[in-house]
Amino acid sequence: MAASSAKKWWKNAIIYQIYPRTFCDSNGDNIGDIPGIISKLHYLKELGVDVIALGPIFPSPCHDSGYDTSDFRAIDPDLGTMEDLERLLSRAKRVGIKVIMDMCIASTSDEHWWFKKALEGDEKYINYYYLSAYKRNNWRGLRSRSAWNKAENGQWYLSIMGKNQPDLNWSNPDVYEEIADAMRFWLDKGIAGFRLDTMNIIYKNSMADGGFNIFVKGGEHYLYTKGCRDIIKRLNKDVWSKYKCFVIGEGTSIFPDDSRHFCEDGLDAIFFCGRIDSESKKVQKLQARRNNKKLIKLVDKGQHTLETPINYVETGDSTSFAKYFGNDKVNCLNFAKVYTGMHLSLVGIPFINDGEYCRDPKVEEDPTSLYTFTSKMIEFRKNSKALSEGVYHRVAAPYDVLIFTREAKEERLYVYCNLTPSRRQVEFYGDRIVFSTYDLDSAEPFFLKPYEFRIIASNI
Repeated sequence: MAASSAKKWWKNAIIYQIYPRTFCDSNGDNIGDIPGIISKLHYLKELGVDVIALGPIFPSPCHDSGYDTSDFRAIDPDLGTMEDLERLLSRAKRVGIKVIMDMCIASTSDEHWWFKKALEGDEKYINYYYLSAYKRNNWRGLRSRSAWNKAENGQWYLSIMGKNQPDLNWSNPDVYEEIADAMRFWLDKGIAGFRLDTMNIIYKNSMADGGFNIFVKGGEHYLYTKGCRDIIKRLNKDVWSKYKCFVIGEGTSIFPDDSRHFCEDGLDAIFFCGRIDSESKKVQKLQARRNNKKLIKLVDKGQHTLETPINYVETGDSTSFAKYFGNDKVNCLNFAKVYTGMHLSLVGIPFINDGEYCRDPKVEEDPTSLYTFTSKMIEFRKNSKALSEGVYHRVAAPYDVLIFTREAKEERLYVYCNLTPSRRQVEFYGDRIVFSTYDLDSAEPFFLKPYEFRIIASNI
């Protein structure tokens, strides 16, 4: 966590999420890798990216997309070498881009040497996990199955995230020191921070049976416990604050109050269950009904949750979210543009999901591409006091149109987002159009065009 608001280098950053295995393959083995990321740094810089958020890069058997870690201090050989990562950090620094990394600290892979040692009977490593001769309770995992799995030696182990992901025992001081030291290892190499996956389930305050729980049986014993908050506070004090790094939390069933508490404890920002991406159950329900009204409500709610919310902008050309709301190729692109414009206009940190537009050099030359639109919108945001620092207020509008203002001391902007494939009649405020998904000369005085995104400046 940064020491003071003046030193929060990340507060107005544009963050680009990369899943390394699918981003760019440099050697023709059909697996994306770190050298591939290096080859795209110039595109990311031209797009306007300030921070790259690397998905899992640790060695992993990949039963859970790489989040099942088998070594916290190494690079998966499919993705490259430690030297490749050091070169990425060096070249990214040269072009003014910082790099943060994903780290799942709730569990390890069942192929981690700690777990192998534990199954062999090593007393030290037995206490790194929850091992037992029997199932110690009735807990269910996060994927609707028993939270207990049986190892080859007949012992049972707790694995809330999945069969191949035994939970770490954070009640053991040695586990804390192992993870804290691993974080220092990467920070010393030049990593600028972490995105902590499933961080709100790390501490179990009891092994008692679970009662009725709307989310998962047993969750009352490990979801956002006081022990978890204490660990976040301690990691911030012992590690993060000393490096002034940027730490984002991500977890399951995190609500606004929990988000605020975790940020008070030491996290700089957090994803909560209102995030807008195609994996969210809420968004899957919105897709099923194409419910723009609830989508807008979800976006608006996020603006009132934290001082600096994360705006998760999933806009890649291939994402199911854009495809569903857009319905066809043309409308998919138009929806992705209005959706991107909306999120880049909101209060908070834009977290852009890995999309196709940084993989194909042709898109950079296409004035109608999502890459071009995103690049121009990022530039507009960075040059606007209202968008980078101003307050947010929602304005009354038709149920499927989002209108809001962003206002700073010397600038007021009205932002219009038509999330439908139809024209929508709205009341326009302000004095001049300064940004739009359509040609400015074609703007209609009383209507928004289908999937139109428009910003109007007010003379104040």
